[in-house]
Amino acid sequence: MKFSAQTAEQAIEKGLQELGKTREEVEIVIISEGKKGFLGIFGGNPAEVEITPKETERVEEKDETVAEPEPSDEKEEEESEQEVEQALREVGSYLAEVTKEMGVETKIEVTVGRRDVFYNFSADQEGILIGKHGKTLNSLQLLAQNYFDKLSFKRLNIILDVADYRERRTETLKYLAKKVAYDAISQRRRMQLDPMPAYERKVIHSALADNSKVKTYSRGAEPRRYVVIEPARSRG
Repeated sequence: MKFSAQTAEQAIEKGLQELGKTREEVEIVIISEGKKGFLGIFGGNPAEVEITPKETERVEEKDETVAEPEPSDEKEEEESEQEVEQALREVGSYLAEVTKEMGVETKIEVTVGRRDVFYNFSADQEGILIGKHGKTLNSLQLLAQNYFDKLSFKRLNIILDVADYRERRTETLKYLAKKVAYDAISQRRRMQLDPMPAYERKVIHSALADNSKVKTYSRGAEPRRYVVIEPARSRG
């Protein structure tokens, strides 16, 4: 499977976590080291690696609805709160610079949770920041996540929002999940959704978690990873 991130090392770590493997259990091929762009990230090309489990049997991808154990990282534990806070401030400054380059004046409010950090934008030109189906906002979020990962070992999810777009998008995704699930059942075939960020894929999985007539799982590599909805196999 192929994995991408800001650096080859980050792409490898992402792949190992997703596959649930150690370096000794896989074969790693670095396809691209990546190329830096504006402010070290904006406009650059991500690094890409290919990771293949050494065992011969096929490895089934884990469903994103299954809770994963909290990662243990000695480097993360050694990092002070002040260093993490400084990294988060730098991310805020970086986002302010990027949106300024886009011609949008913004104010950013930051809310820090246990594992999620929310950057909420206030701007007159909200539509420019959101983009069609949130693509611009999702791209900015990916840039911000990569930038933070470059500055800190702390495992935090960076989430960007504008005018409560995430809440409205969540309701849209729940409706989409139920509609596509109905189509999958009635047509008795596998349905594939458009690529989405992890935050949105989890909404789809959660929306159908209690529907025993379908099963959901994710396929592909970031940022082109997508959700598949298909009829559950009947017993007997």
